[in-house]
Amino acid sequence: MDLDLALKALDNAHRRAVLSAMRDPRRHFNASAGIDPVTDGVCVLQISELLGVNQSTASTYMSILRDAGLVKAARVGKYTLYKRDEQAVAAVAAAIIRDL
Repeated sequence: MDLDLALKALDNAHRRAVLSAMRDPRRHFNASAGIDPVTDGVCVLQISELLGVNQSTASTYMSILRDAGLVKAARVGKYTLYKRDEQAVAAVAAAIIRDL
């Protein structure tokens, strides 16, 4: 894990809001088209609606979180679904506590 990269990814209120919502995806995202937000993940359209931004911006946010290792992406048909990587988030939190 690259702590600096993770911290840069977290240096945006929208990206932090997505990670926070993904902690409890059923509460913040609806199942649609047979896709369960817990087991399958969340699509960019749902993320853009949550944040009130266009899909391109939401996709950019998710790419940054993915590159930092904080979320995992999987392609399902025409959708890219994202899930929070709990181990990576915990590792970042532990590194912050340990290093600061």
